[in-house]
Amino acid sequence: MPNMGTVVACSLAVGYVCGSFLTAELVSKHVSGKSAFDVGQGNPGMANIGATYGTTWAAITLAGDIAKTILAFVLAQAIFPGAAEVSGTAAAIGATLGHVFPAWHHFHGGKGVATTCAGIILMTPVAGGIAAVAGLLIVLFGGYLCLGALAIPIAWLIIVLASGDTPHALAGVVLVAVAVWCHGGPAAQIRTGETPRASISEKFLSALFGKRH
Repeated sequence: MPNMGTVVACSLAVGYVCGSFLTAELVSKHVSGKSAFDVGQGNPGMANIGATYGTTWAAITLAGDIAKTILAFVLAQAIFPGAAEVSGTAAAIGATLGHVFPAWHHFHGGKGVATTCAGIILMTPVAGGIAAVAGLLIVLFGGYLCLGALAIPIAWLIIVLASGDTPHALAGVVLVAVAVWCHGGPAAQIRTGETPRASISEKFLSALFGKRH
């Protein structure tokens, strides 16, 4: 079996290549002939596609982003079956890095929320699921997508640290850093009112508490 450094490097590369395939770009080109970078807010992700083309296309984008993360995870483990946990973890991280920093688009890509959620659930199903639900609840009740996006990897890091899972904690540090890079700015702008509230939160709170929430 190759040494661990080779396993990590190759698995990161597999994940990066898979992650660099931006589902939103394919969807946008199919629907309108325009690049996802040229419509709406210019972000090649589910939220922008949903706001521009509707819920169905947002769901397709989400499914594609989840699928490419699963593909990276499975491929890396198939290549290095003797180090399945390490290779899968590295590939999952690589998928998010590829999605956020695709070389083919000058390292400017999506926000990495879907790939992060898919990755942490693949790595640690229970802890990842709890973190993903925590992020969703923060969006629904807190009102801002960026807060939920930050909360997901932070919650996961806390859980794996508490369980003494050092390898996944290292992965968590990387995911938190990526989330801060992508969402720290919008989170800081909440005070000034520059960051819009999430429409899903408005609809949820209206349905839960009525229009005077």
